[in-house]
This record gives sequence, C-alpha cells and structure tokens, in this order.
Amino acid sequence: MRLIVVFLACFILWLALSGSTALLHLTLGAAAAALVAWMNRGDELLSEWLWRLPGMLRYAPWLFTEIVKANLQVARLILHPRLPIDPVIVTFDTALTSPLARTTFANSITLTPGTITLDIDGPSFTVHAITEAMSDLSGSEMERRVAAVFGEPAAS
Repeated sequence: MRLIVVFLACFILWLALSGSTALLHLTLGAAAAALVAWMNRGDELLSEWLWRLPGMLRYAPWLFTEIVKANLQVARLILHPRLPIDPVIVTFDTALTSPLARTTFANSITLTPGTITLDIDGPSFTVHAITEAMSDLSGSEMERRVAAVFGEPAAS
C-alpha cells in the first residue's frame, strides 16, 4: 500500500509540474514515478511523510503566519535605537519521539527568524535565539502542533 501511495504522490506531483497530458509525457511520468517509488520501497521515512501530508498541509499555514510574525519581531529589534538583542543558547527536552517529528520541529524552529536549531541529541534540543523571549520553545504551541501532525502525545 505504501508503494502505491508513493507512486501516486510522485505521479501527481509530476503532473502538476509538467502540465503536459500528451501520452508520451504521461507514460514517461508514470515510469519515473514508478522508478522513484520502487527505489524508495524500503524507505519508510518518505512514505511516513506522505501519510502525514494532510496534517502538514494544516500545519504549514500556521507556521507561515509564525514566520511572518517573527520577521516583524526581528525587524522591530533591529530597527530599535538601542538594538535590544540579547542572544541566548538554550537546551530543552522535547516530548516528540519520532525522528520525522523531531526533524520537522527542528526545521520549524530554524525557519522562524530569530531562532536556529544548533543540535539535536535524542530528546534534547539546543537552540540559539536572539532574545530570551524567543527561546521559550519547550512545550510550545509549535511543539504541540508538530505532535498533532505526527499523532504523538502533546508536550505538557
């Protein structure tokens, strides 16, 4: 079943990007999608991500909004006459257990201006933030939303 899902996802993406419905192009697209699906047949990470795609599609608009808000916050800090930047490095543990959920959380932190994930060691995250207020990520709304996408228990 996972092989079929990967094939369909690849073929639909190919159709969306190519825009061609000529028989030759459809055949080549199907062959390419089949090859990608077959080459990734043992890669559970890809099929796991595809199963989580509906949740990711709900998460992405929220993350985009947070990125915009963080951009405005960073711009305000930089344009402030006293430049009230006080960089911190924090380490905290996450309740997320799957590697894909942790990776998604780490990437979300890094995509948000003012923060960057420096290291992940098991449940322990090390993050650099340009202010103390931006460093409060343990048990955050972001972590809860990532947990919801991956069907994991929410952080307390």
